[in-house]
Amino acid sequence: MQYCSTYKELTGSYEHSFKFKLCLRKLALDALSFQNHTARNQEILSTPRVQFLYIHHIFKDEAENFEKIVQYLAEHYTFISHSEAVRRIVENDIDRAYIAWSSDDGIRNNTIAAEILNRYGASCCFYVNPYSIALKDFEAVKRFCKTRLNMPPVEFLSWDDIDILLKQGHEIGNHTHDHSIVSELTLEEFAENFRTAHDILTQQCGVIRHFAYTYGNIEHFNKAAYDFVFQQGYDSCTSAVRGCHINGLETIANSRLFLRRDQIIGNWPLPHIEYFLIQSVKKADFSNNFLPNSYLAQEK
Repeated sequence: MQYCSTYKELTGSYEHSFKFKLCLRKLALDALSFQNHTARNQEILSTPRVQFLYIHHIFKDEAENFEKIVQYLAEHYTFISHSEAVRRIVENDIDRAYIAWSSDDGIRNNTIAAEILNRYGASCCFYVNPYSIALKDFEAVKRFCKTRLNMPPVEFLSWDDIDILLKQGHEIGNHTHDHSIVSELTLEEFAENFRTAHDILTQQCGVIRHFAYTYGNIEHFNKAAYDFVFQQGYDSCTSAVRGCHINGLETIANSRLFLRRDQIIGNWPLPHIEYFLIQSVKKADFSNNFLPNSYLAQEK
């Protein structure tokens, strides 16, 4: 029985073709980051907006670099909670560059991330799957990680870990019960899955206000599921579609809000982080706050 405990182990488990893609990606980002380096960078990055950043893991060999990332961002941005970020977007109250942190999947090494974020006054919304919380049976862990997370077996948060996160001021969000792909479920199946997760989380954690659908691309979700989330009284529905949020000419009902996030990896060089942030700002538009047109077309 052996859990993956380092980022090096994780990347070492990838197939050769995927490792090759990662190498090409790094080279491309090195080049793009270099080309992107201009005197206007800081002006661009100071654009008032809400930028959601999220992680999946911070292994022990990512911690030092992740702290450098957080320290750098703390010097240039204002960190706010996920709930405050949602409020500022819907109320058109974005007066500076804000960052809100979140984490998906409930991997236990996220406690390392929490410790680092705590040192810089940052809170995080941890989106978890109740099925895997406190899961100890190694074969079940191995199967879940392989089929749902596409990674080697890792330790997951316990309910005691989650209680500590809540006491530290972090938030817990619903990420489906068992990391199912929502677009592959009927609405009835999704409703049962969602409610199962919601009931467990509210019993263990209290009020749950935010949902993030798994895998995060537009094709992994649909309009019917989106509407259902808000019918359950949730404040937000979160994707993994890159982008940021800016003010517009009107306030927004929560039930119209489509949150975008930028994923980062704990060992990424700072120029790579800046590149994605700058690209998000350059593509910023008030329309980013709303559902994609492909979802709206599903109503017709």
